[in-house]
Amino acid sequence: MAMLVDAFAGKLVERLTNVIEEKAIMVLGVKDELQRLRRRMERIARVLKDAEKRRIQDETVKGWVDELKDLMYDADDIIDLCMIQGTGLLQDDDHHSQVAESSATASTRIADKIKSLNDRLTEISEDKNKFNFITSSKSNDAYVTNEASYLQTSFLPESDIVGWDIRDATKSLVDLLVSQHEQKCHLFAIIGMGGIGKTTLAQLIYNDSKINNDFVLHSWICISKFYTSRTNLLKELIRNAGGVCAESTTIAELQKILCDVLHKKSLFLVLDDVWDADVWLNLIKNPIERATTKCRVLVTTRDRNTAIKMGAIHIYNVNKLPLNFGWELLCKKVFTNSDERDILRMKDIGMRIVEKCDGLPIAIKAIAGVLITKDQSKREWEDVLNSNAWTITRLPEELQGALYLSYESLPSALKHCFLYCSLWPHDEELYCDDLVCQWIAEGYIEASGNTSLEDVAKGYYKELICRSFLQPNPQYVDMDRCTMHDLLRALAQFVAGDESFVGDPQETQSIESTQKLRRLAITSNRKSVSIPHLDCLRNLQLETPPSLNTHVIGNLKHLRILLLNGDMIEIIPDSIGDLVHLRLLDLEHTCIRNLPDSLGNLINLQFLLLDDCEYLHILPKSITKLYNLRWLRVEYTPLNYMPKGIGKLEHLHHVEGLIIGNSGNDEEEGCNLEELQMLEKLSFLHVKNLEKSSSKSSFVLSSKIHLKELRLCCTPSYTDEHIQQQEMDKIVQIFDELCPPPCLEGLVIRDFFGGRYPKWMSSISINAAFPELIYLELINCSNCLHLPQLGQLPQLKYLKIEEATAIVSIGPEFLGNYNGELTEIPFPKLETLLFYNMINWEEWSLISGEEDNKPESSKPLIFFPHLNRIVIEVCPKLKALPSGLNRVNIPQLCIREAHSLSRVSHLPVLKELEVDDCPMLEYVEKLESLQNLKVIDYEEDNASLSQWLITFLQKHEEKPYGDLFKLHLECSAEALKGCLKGRPHWSFIQQVPRFIGYARKQSIYLKYTKEPYYYETNITGMLFILFLMMSLLVLK
Repeated sequence: MAMLVDAFAGKLVERLTNVIEEKAIMVLGVKDELQRLRRRMERIARVLKDAEKRRIQDETVKGWVDELKDLMYDADDIIDLCMIQGTGLLQDDDHHSQVAESSATASTRIADKIKSLNDRLTEISEDKNKFNFITSSKSNDAYVTNEASYLQTSFLPESDIVGWDIRDATKSLVDLLVSQHEQKCHLFAIIGMGGIGKTTLAQLIYNDSKINNDFVLHSWICISKFYTSRTNLLKELIRNAGGVCAESTTIAELQKILCDVLHKKSLFLVLDDVWDADVWLNLIKNPIERATTKCRVLVTTRDRNTAIKMGAIHIYNVNKLPLNFGWELLCKKVFTNSDERDILRMKDIGMRIVEKCDGLPIAIKAIAGVLITKDQSKREWEDVLNSNAWTITRLPEELQGALYLSYESLPSALKHCFLYCSLWPHDEELYCDDLVCQWIAEGYIEASGNTSLEDVAKGYYKELICRSFLQPNPQYVDMDRCTMHDLLRALAQFVAGDESFVGDPQETQSIESTQKLRRLAITSNRKSVSIPHLDCLRNLQLETPPSLNTHVIGNLKHLRILLLNGDMIEIIPDSIGDLVHLRLLDLEHTCIRNLPDSLGNLINLQFLLLDDCEYLHILPKSITKLYNLRWLRVEYTPLNYMPKGIGKLEHLHHVEGLIIGNSGNDEEEGCNLEELQMLEKLSFLHVKNLEKSSSKSSFVLSSKIHLKELRLCCTPSYTDEHIQQQEMDKIVQIFDELCPPPCLEGLVIRDFFGGRYPKWMSSISINAAFPELIYLELINCSNCLHLPQLGQLPQLKYLKIEEATAIVSIGPEFLGNYNGELTEIPFPKLETLLFYNMINWEEWSLISGEEDNKPESSKPLIFFPHLNRIVIEVCPKLKALPSGLNRVNIPQLCIREAHSLSRVSHLPVLKELEVDDCPMLEYVEKLESLQNLKVIDYEEDNASLSQWLITFLQKHEEKPYGDLFKLHLECSAEALKGCLKGRPHWSFIQQVPRFIGYARKQSIYLKYTKEPYYYETNITGMLFILFLMMSLLVLK
């Protein structure tokens, strides 16, 4: 992406201001030259906001801006060199004469560079006068996020569905797709210009219940203009259909696997954003037509000719939104909390703005992102309506108007962050943490009071979502993953110009001037790639395959960010220590076996990311010299120990995978808990091997006022062995002293083998100890006989308890019910409750016996007022669900491998129930609101349905189901055969509104819909005999 010249100047002035008084600058004797550079930069910065706007229209201005940016990049490097050289001289106290000589040489060399910069800047400044730029009062529009606009952490964007056209189109297309045709494979197409809503319509169709009921398999594949790998596309389709690609790599092999996976099944396939008909005609059409019993393909494309060439039998053209529906969409985005009077007051000016969006939903959403930051006053909205950005003409036609105006309205800090997102390949999701780290490393994030850079960056991320520049994945409530619309990506890439490139580096020769390339993200189908000599490169990203000769990276002296990911990266050369400007080094998921000691030279490094390096066992001691490090991430990397001295890295905010204790052979001294005392800025901490702590922790965590997430872990294998009482007492003492601060929001305790939970969890005042705790996991705390009184936690939303093997009973004390009375509503905010692998758990009660005997009318609704979901999995001794659960408005219940459970009943608001491998279950009843029942019983000896299920179905013959009820059954082949038309269980099945049954890992199936009538199965006489013979062979 392009560095915005006005924001870059402001950042540079700020850096110069901060370093000029440093001792490192004094010892070099370059203070005066740096002051001249700062003053000249301050003066020229006043015209750069206007210059940044005009460079899009005026090639001459663009040339001047590019020349200034080149100078500023050089200045940014020189500031680094000044600090590195000066700091080195200050630390070298043993060789005074050499220092004097070295100091003079270094000072002269760097001073000459700064003087040369000043001369260049003088010439550039003189040239600016011929452009008559408008002078602004500020050199940079520092951005402070509007907290009210993004702090709704459970926020999901409102539905973008407006008007009847899209609903009518959905209904008509669904009806066409499910109707009977003589040919088993038909292709339908949705066409329209970019941003008009083709994908939105396809999503509505894909998620329609009729489509879900009519096809056994469903797959969504995004093709896009930029897809590069035909084999990857085939692999994705195979995975979506439930298949495994194994080691197959050729197209022919994968097509054969695809045929096998689809054999005798019906398929609904969406090919989204198709640009080339060849994807369908010559890659996937033949195997799909040969294998499926019925297939419907829905294509979205901008080009009618592409749809015709693919053989579409029906083409639907998405029209632009009518003005009134465009206004409805704008209101949904802007007037989230306003009353009707505000909407009516702004309607006239709002309709005129919508009219300028030309009926494009993406443009309306983008302009809504501008309006939501303005006061709801006609004057502010008229400023938007009359903005010159509507008339910028040197942009590609599809990027003009509302899209560019919405970009132009972003504060500079957000512009940088948005443009940076264009480095991600088209079909990849963007992760919040990745963006946060890289934005900080690029220098885009400005400190705001006491707020950490990480929190500011997360605010920017959420602000871009609120302004519709990023689209969050709705499966993640915390908006941790997102995507970027094609048109917005195109806008970002256009503005970035020739400073960034995404693709095969061998193609960078086509860029007008590779000398100016600053950012390179490599995507290629080649087995290996080479990087041309790129003197100015500041950001290099590669995820293998392809492979790369990593020895070349030592030549890229200006790198700020280096990402080398994937198992084809095996060696990191010693020359990496020459990359003194490096801020972020990401080597995750690689096969490296060691890191060079020269890593300690990277004193500007802020992020060292080493997750999942499965062959890396030792870190160099020199990492303790990385005193600017903010993130250290080594989770899932089998390190023997962490070098002693981590406590000196006082800027650390995020530490993931910190290992406590010495190396196994006792030759090397490792990190201990007391080192945490000095890390005052920690916000995320994951500590492992706590049982190896050799010193008292001295309450090192209680003073961590910024700590939000904490994970405390012992060695997993340690709990598998026979543990002495002395060891149990020691670990309890260690944990007792690790008292977390009250600001904690997330806590995980894993593999703790003490006989009781820490005092700070066992206290009856746990609510005061953790007033902000939202997320809690207790995993493999195998010796604790009782759970803490977790019901008192006032903000807890997610609770997972796993492998608590010592627990036999969970009683009312779990809720905080001591002395037989509840003083407050237990679990007032809990939404998700999970119990996994509780192999000795037998009893669960929510209320005492006396309370249970009270009349029903006197029992108030006091349990779990916000609970959405309970999962009970691998709890083989649990005999019954608790009395009192009927007072919980729980919509979802999942029970798997509860081998002793006999009854599920009296849950009046339960909507979804899953039962998997519960052989003792006898009664499922009094579930008046049930809409979805999923039953899994793959025991091949069971030739019939479970008796409880037969009873359940019989009762519903007398009392009809609601129209929404669906039964999903996975069972033995023989039991499924009994559900066929004319078989013993058909009389029950035919009363079910929607039924789908599978056997043999979904290789055979039966699908039935009562209204409108639909019946499909691949169970034929010969096929069933074949499956039965295979089953008998497996049993033998």
